Amino acid sequence: METTVPREIITEEIRKIEGYLNATWPQFTTRKEVRLRELFPEPENAGLRHIWKYGSADLVVSKDGKTICIIEAGGAHHWEDKQSMNDRRKWKLCEVNGVGCLMMMNGLMDALSKRKWRSLLGRYLFPKAQVGSDARDASTSSA
Repeated sequence: METTVPREIITEEIRKIEGYLNATWPQFTTRKEVRLRELFPEPENAGLRHIWKYGSADLVVSKDGKTICIIEAGGAHHWEDKQSMNDRRKWKLCEVNGVGCLMMMNGLMDALSKRKWRSLLGRYLFPKAQVGSDARDASTSSA
C-alpha cells in the first residue's frame, strides 16, 4: 500500500552520530532528514537546483539558528554514478552557502579512535575562519 507521507530514511549510523554530538557538544542542535530547500535559498546554478529541490540532508547541525554543517553517512550505493553525482551536487550546494558537508561511509565512527573522531567532527563544527591571516594583518599594521 502506498502512502502520501514521506518515509523516514534515518539510519542507525546517523542516530549514533547525533547522540554523540548531543552528548559532546550540547551548544549545537541537530535535526535529521531535512530538505535542502528548507536550509538554503534557491541556487542560481541550474545544476544545483535539482538537488536543492528534491534532496535532503541526513543530519543538520546548527548553532543559534544558523546551519553550521550537514553530515551524510552512507553505504556502498554512494559509489554508483547517479548517487555519486548527487553527493557532489549536495557538497557544492553546501560550499556555495558557506556550510560544511561531511560525507562519510557507514562505520567510520566505530573505525576511528574517540580522539580522531572528535577531531574530525571538530573541523566541521568549529571551522577556522582566516585566523592566521587576521593575526598577520594585526601584527603588520602595528609595526
